[in-house]
Amino acid sequence: MFARHPRTTGGDHAGSSSPPTSAGRRRSVSNPRRRRARRARWRRVAAALLAGVAALVTLSAITRDRVPPPGAATVVTARALAAGSVLGASDVEVIEVPARVRPERAFPTADLVVGQVVSSAVDAGEVLTPSRLVGADLLAGQPAGRVAMAVPVLDVHATGARAGSHVDLYTTGSGAQAASNVVVLSVSGNGNGNGTPSGSTWGQGAPTQLTLALTPADAAQVAKHLSALGAGEDFVVALRPGGA
Repeated sequence: MFARHPRTTGGDHAGSSSPPTSAGRRRSVSNPRRRRARRARWRRVAAALLAGVAALVTLSAITRDRVPPPGAATVVTARALAAGSVLGASDVEVIEVPARVRPERAFPTADLVVGQVVSSAVDAGEVLTPSRLVGADLLAGQPAGRVAMAVPVLDVHATGARAGSHVDLYTTGSGAQAASNVVVLSVSGNGNGNGTPSGSTWGQGAPTQLTLALTPADAAQVAKHLSALGAGEDFVVALRPGGA
């Protein structure tokens, strides 16, 4: 008799299947590693792109800042000038000044200032405006009704009085006060090197003068004292502290 062999079922085949090979295990392990490596590469690429964009933005900002803002023609002094100097063509130059720092009343062309007189000492490179020149604009900003009057004085440079200073005016003979707390609009004339102004009682040449902002009543009083000055007499000024 033939022995009957037991029939092999599908479950027996599944149960008897061989375990995964080492190659399969390597593939299953290497797949996550590859994915992580790819993600790392993409992150590096993205970081490099972001760094490049940031560099371009920074470079664009720097380049934009280096472009000078548009300017306007402006007359400035080419050298230092003393009070009372008559402006010549070589004393001024025209440069471009950015609108944000350019004085509203600055002169745009040199012909507008050549031949005029500066009201006080100026440094090289200063912007010229009407208030820096002798003329009707000297009274700009002064209270209504003020008049400009020039008077000869002694030792004005020694006192340090200049445009904008507040001074008292006295006569040298009687010592009478001719004006009190008046504003200096301009100073003209130079000292002779000995601390006294040229043109004063002790000097030679053009007299040193102060142009003052006065009320009509003060102007009449100063004129009266001026006409009463005797030989060898003059005006002197006392500088008020703090411009008051």
